[in-house]
Amino acid sequence: MSNRTRIDIVEKILDYIAREEKALKTHILYASNLNSSNLNKYLDWMVKLGLVEKYENNRNIAYTITPKGIEILDKLKNLNGVLNSKRDLLSDELVFYRDVFKKTMGSQEFTVSYKSVIGRTGLTYTHLTVRYGDVEYLLLSLNDAAVSQHLIRNLAYSLFVSDDTGMPLLIILRNKIVQDVVAKLSSLNTSGRRVKTIVV
Repeated sequence: MSNRTRIDIVEKILDYIAREEKALKTHILYASNLNSSNLNKYLDWMVKLGLVEKYENNRNIAYTITPKGIEILDKLKNLNGVLNSKRDLLSDELVFYRDVFKKTMGSQEFTVSYKSVIGRTGLTYTHLTVRYGDVEYLLLSLNDAAVSQHLIRNLAYSLFVSDDTGMPLLIILRNKIVQDVVAKLSSLNTSGRRVKTIVV
């Protein structure tokens, strides 16, 4: 359970309380899989935020979810859904990149990540990068079936980042139809820019 995020934990606690309507603290403890000290911190924090209400009866402590808590729970479920789909997408992308690099560049280890890079102009860019062997590339994957504003915009942005940072650009083309256009745009005003293109 060590890979759970705070979002996961808060969602689990709120979800359990919502299902139970009035949940005993000891039951929340087992359902959340937290120790008593950590659970107390979460519950105190949620009470302060108005997500849950605390009730004490003799020695029993129970919690109910508030309307605000229900609203936050819905948002957390949506957020976790988006994050999980992004994780699945990234996992699929990594498998794709691994296969491409193995076929075209050999079997060296590689690392793909989003990274902030600073250009000579002082601007900071967030861009997908790949470290392959001793070289770190800006990575751009284009799967457009036709030349479009979207493709031109993505390519122009990556070429600009490459120029400003001095980092080489690795372009993976998933469709040969746009290959000529990408080659022409990549060759404009190169100013020493290094561009490598892989067609798959």
